[in-house]
Amino acid sequence: MRLHNLSELALSFKQISTALTFRRATGWRMSRWILSLNKLFKVAAGAYGAGCFGYPPHPVLEITNRCNMKCIHCEVRGGEVKMDPPLENIFKMIDSIATVPEFKMLVLTGGDPLMNNNIIEIIDYTRSYGFETVIATNGTLISENIAKELSKKGVAGVAVSLDFIEPQLHDYFRGVPGTWIKTMEGIKNSLKEKLYLQVNITVSKLNLHELPSLLYLADRLGAHVILLYQFQPFGRGLNINSEMLSKNEILKVIQTTVSIQRNLNALVVPIGLPEYFAYLSRKIDSKLFHGCIAGRGMFYVKWYGEVWPCVFLQIGIGNIIKEPAIKIWRGNRILAKLRNRENLEKPCKSCIHRENCGGCRSRAYLLTGNIFEADPLCPFTNTTITFTHSIHHKL
Repeated sequence: MRLHNLSELALSFKQISTALTFRRATGWRMSRWILSLNKLFKVAAGAYGAGCFGYPPHPVLEITNRCNMKCIHCEVRGGEVKMDPPLENIFKMIDSIATVPEFKMLVLTGGDPLMNNNIIEIIDYTRSYGFETVIATNGTLISENIAKELSKKGVAGVAVSLDFIEPQLHDYFRGVPGTWIKTMEGIKNSLKEKLYLQVNITVSKLNLHELPSLLYLADRLGAHVILLYQFQPFGRGLNINSEMLSKNEILKVIQTTVSIQRNLNALVVPIGLPEYFAYLSRKIDSKLFHGCIAGRGMFYVKWYGEVWPCVFLQIGIGNIIKEPAIKIWRGNRILAKLRNRENLEKPCKSCIHRENCGGCRSRAYLLTGNIFEADPLCPFTNTTITFTHSIHHKL
């Protein structure tokens, strides 16, 4: 591990402090993390704490909307034209992202980014800016040769989706037979090349009952980090909106994660569940826990350049093909309001865990039409609400 200046040293100290805080709060085993310290410092480049999606202020860039899966929960809407953006546009978007000095790592996603035939050129371009690069994929396209090439090109790691213990159920969820086996092969090939492995699990009513088994499986496979996504119905997911977790089920996810974390080498980070950090803060009040990442830590870029505050908070706040990312990141009105949690409605605004949590802004928007409303599914309040397909802009 090389540290080039005092600011990097300070950030590295915060990363270590955050890991130790997780350990104190959950009993997490850190052995795998310690053994892969150099790789994990790269993946968490720029991190200054913990929250949904980790907490580096990092951009996520779609380099295609093509995918070899037909996932029933995907945020992609039916009827979209499947295509790769022109390579020139991808380079322009990376140029734009590079205007933000706080951005030190870059997640390439899709669709499945490995579907883009120019993936190696794109990786080379991101690396030319010094970005630590992670590939978010379903894992089925990571052959031995692809894994070797990713490692050779300096990719820090891969984020691979795995949603069920049973192959048939995983294949049903992903919409293509044989997916589970190919995903397992992709994971094995990645670890063989010593790539950082992040396993992404989407939790819904469909698989909540096997969450403990899924966590243990991901840990046995060698995951360094497990991101535990809470299913939110967008795109094709609107067809299964009844599978969204209830308040009691969300609380069960939190309690299950905390109880199992002490037995795992992988670090579990719930996504779309900032209340997890409120729960941990009851044990350890830490300024390193920030909760919701919308406006603070994520900069999600669609394949056509539109920017969202979070992959789940689907509000266009600018386009990085038309203007530099730094102008949006530092000057956008919505992002500025999201960063000041005084703008939240009660009870989120008055909650003692406001700064550690903040409530899920995307869930508030999905269910109320107001991104600053209290999180309707917070398990620690008495607020109730029924699901509606209506999404209203109230900013």
